[in-house]
Amino acid sequence: MRLEKGALHVNYWPRHISFVTFRFPALRIERRLEVPPHVSAAVTVLFLSLSFVISGSILQVMGVDAVAAISQVASVYTSPQLLVAVVLRGIPIGLAAVGLSIAFRAGFWNIGAEGQMYMGMFASTGVVLLHVYYGLIPGWALLPVMAMAAFVAGGLYCSLAGLLKAKLGVNEVLTTLMMNFIAILFVDYLVYGPWRDPRGFGFPLTVPFPAEAKFGGILGDAAWEGLALLGAVALLAYFLMTRTTVGLDLKLIGDNPQIAGIAGVRMVRTHLILSMITGGLAGLAGFFLLTGIVGRLRPRISPGYGYTAIVISFLAGLHPVLAVPAAVFMGGLIVGGDVLQSTLNLPFAAVQLFQSTILIMIVVGEFVKRYRVVIG
Repeated sequence: MRLEKGALHVNYWPRHISFVTFRFPALRIERRLEVPPHVSAAVTVLFLSLSFVISGSILQVMGVDAVAAISQVASVYTSPQLLVAVVLRGIPIGLAAVGLSIAFRAGFWNIGAEGQMYMGMFASTGVVLLHVYYGLIPGWALLPVMAMAAFVAGGLYCSLAGLLKAKLGVNEVLTTLMMNFIAILFVDYLVYGPWRDPRGFGFPLTVPFPAEAKFGGILGDAAWEGLALLGAVALLAYFLMTRTTVGLDLKLIGDNPQIAGIAGVRMVRTHLILSMITGGLAGLAGFFLLTGIVGRLRPRISPGYGYTAIVISFLAGLHPVLAVPAAVFMGGLIVGGDVLQSTLNLPFAAVQLFQSTILIMIVVGEFVKRYRVVIG
């Protein structure tokens, strides 16, 4: 018997069998040139529905009433008290997602929103400490100065990766991802060391933020003030991308960097502007996490909001305005997980499984929108 590529030769009895060919269909993945908006919306709805069916089936196998569990999650969007918590959780995710939508449209794959959030929180807390310990900043100016400091700190931190990409061609995925850990550990050092509250009984916490350093003083609730901030930021981002020359340059770079260079786009300058915007909005997300939700800096304060914002930006189709409802939807899933733990006594691992199944299906839906499998 002699084996050759694509064929099997049989040289023994019976003589009438001399050649057998096995053919397998070829599979290849092609990028779709264009996806109509109504098709994109339909695919999103389809895969979101499938995600609830699959996650509900998993809960049913675990012995949990899937209908009751999904009803509990849906109730967070209709209960006025829970809706406030939903909006609060969604705002930092949404702010980071708006910045990531701009970056991804321009082909800058910023995976470091988590670390940029921590740098924003570091800068915001530094402003508060200057006010509390030294009185250098008046109370009425605290929130604006904290917001500006957070934006600048997050933007400058991201600009390191942007500069390395523009000047040396360093892959921004690696640099932004690794810089996450540097920022997180840097904040850990501060709250365990020089910034620890001397009256905090040894716990790794900074001093509590004063009332003038928190959201809720204008509309009476941090959730609605934060939602107004998120909406304004999303509209500004949309205006930037569609009505300015910077937005046109970013679109050209995202479509074809070589053509953008030939067209006269200043690559280094544009990359620095882009990284300042996307990192600055992530820093602003960290600012709101401190001032609207927690009220002081502590270790590991973000439960992965920067990473979640990556999925949310794709769920929104990289559209800054659509990132607002997508972030609120994600905030509902987070709050819904807490409700499942308290009402149905589900373990935290089961809640994570429920949430991660939905996120995975969102990612699969985005893949289906952008690519197709061709047979033959």
